[in-house]
Order: sequence, then structure tokens, then C-alpha cells
Amino acid sequence: MKYIILDLEWNGSNTDKGYFNEIIEFGAVALDDDLAIVGEFQSFVNPKVTKKLRGRIKELTHISNDDLKNAGSFVSVFRRFAAWIGEEDNCMLSWGNADIVVLYENLERYEMLDEIFVIRNFCDAQLMCQQAMDIPLTKQVGLSAFAELTQVEIGDDPLHRAINDSRLTARCVAKVFKPECYASFVRKADREFYERMNFKSYCIQDINDELIKPSAFMTKCPECGRYMKRISSYSCRNKKHYASYRCRFCRKTYQVGHMFKMTYDGLEHKVNYRQIVPTIEPSGDEAAVGSEVTKGA
Repeated sequence: MKYIILDLEWNGSNTDKGYFNEIIEFGAVALDDDLAIVGEFQSFVNPKVTKKLRGRIKELTHISNDDLKNAGSFVSVFRRFAAWIGEEDNCMLSWGNADIVVLYENLERYEMLDEIFVIRNFCDAQLMCQQAMDIPLTKQVGLSAFAELTQVEIGDDPLHRAINDSRLTARCVAKVFKPECYASFVRKADREFYERMNFKSYCIQDINDELIKPSAFMTKCPECGRYMKRISSYSCRNKKHYASYRCRFCRKTYQVGHMFKMTYDGLEHKVNYRQIVPTIEPSGDEAAVGSEVTKGA
């Protein structure tokens, strides 16, 4: 299998179709089975959506408008890139998944989505490398920071240029590569992969939404496991539906929050509890105390 390390640079702008990250540079290296670099691809892209680069992009990448004016179009550059990849089985790796997301958006804009399947498999190099070094995946470690951590030579080539970042990613991958970590993160880049990648999860804030079944609000006591009685109406805040519940067996009252999140795999339902203890006995004044418990339903 051929390994392709991809890095892209892009220029973001507001368009009539929403915010769009327009690719302005491709950079990629090909690795053999021993993770040695055996080929490189680099090309600027002449932008069509926004002709002028944002100041921050010019400052970050050191790419100028002059660099791009004589470059090929996205269509022609991508097709040269696809030809460079070739037809053999491959796996695309990038530091994080932003590059593959932006590539998908650009292909979609030019009605070329079917051509993305030149990429056969995808692996998030950032997650793979962090797991190999036992770095929590919830911590986002940048490419240069990871290189410094693992004593990978950064060199004098400026970062935030596609070809330079792809070379550095390749060195980081080669330094910490573990087959078991790679196997944990490689995914077949089929239609389901891209549908899942582009699905925007959202929380349902309308309590009467047809996706929420009334039985979902039947809530068990976190202490005895028996169903509680709801003693207040619902209010929605911070994407959760809150109400007070009373357990007649434990004689405890809880503020309960139900959160309904629609994901690619379906509806997720999480419940959290906070015990309410009267501040003055036996008045009805209540104060929330105690630790919060969250459960999935």
C-alpha cells in the first residue's frame, strides 16, 4: 500500500453560498512500506472565488497573490494530483481531518465529488501519533509542537506551507509509527466515511419534536432505580430540557436535565441529575447542592 501524506493551504472567505475555504496550495509526499519518502507533489492553485488573499493568510503562509496568478485552476491541479497518486491501493494521512474536509468542500463546489475516491483509505495522523505517544486524544497537539516533543527535526523550511508541512508530518509518522495505532485509526474512504465526516450533529431544543418519544422523559431515581414523578414543567436552557422530579421511595428531589443529540448514528439521549435539598424545613424553598451525575439513555 502507498501512504500519501497530504497538507493543504486555503484562503477563507464569505460567499453567496456561505463561508468557503478555497484551496490555494497542494503539498503531498508519498511513502513506501518502510515509511521512506519516495515522491513529492506541490502546486499552487489559482483561486476563482476570492482573488485576493486575506492578510492573515499571507502572513501565515508567506504565499502572495503573485504566487497564485499563473497557477492552474483547482480542477486541473486536483486531476494532476490524482494522476500522481495513481491507481494502486493507498492511504491518505493528514495532521487532523481539516484537510480532507476542505478537499471535500472544494470538490463539491466544482461538482467533482466522484473523483475523491482516488483516495482509498484515510488515517488521521494527529490522532494516530498522539495515541502512539500516550497523549490524550482530547488534547489537540499541533504539528510543530509534536515534532519538538518527539525530537523530530523541523529544519529551516517555513511551516504553514503545504509541502513543508507534509514533509514534517511524514517525519513525525515515521518516528512514532506503530502498526496497532495505525489500525485503530485507518478508515475505508467510501461514501459512508464522507457522509459521516460531513454530518453536523445537533441538539434538539423543541421538546415537542417528533424525534423525541414521550417515554424518553420517564426518569428513574439515580439512587434506587425506581421511576420518579415529575413535579414541575420543563424549561429549555443550554440545550437541555430541565424539570424537577421526586422519588417517593427515597423521598429525594432532583433537578433532571435531558439532552437529545442527533448524530449520524441516530439519537443520543443523556440525562444528568442534581439533588435539590430544602434550605429550611419544611418550607418549599430549594437550593441545588451536591455533585452532578450524567447518564446515557
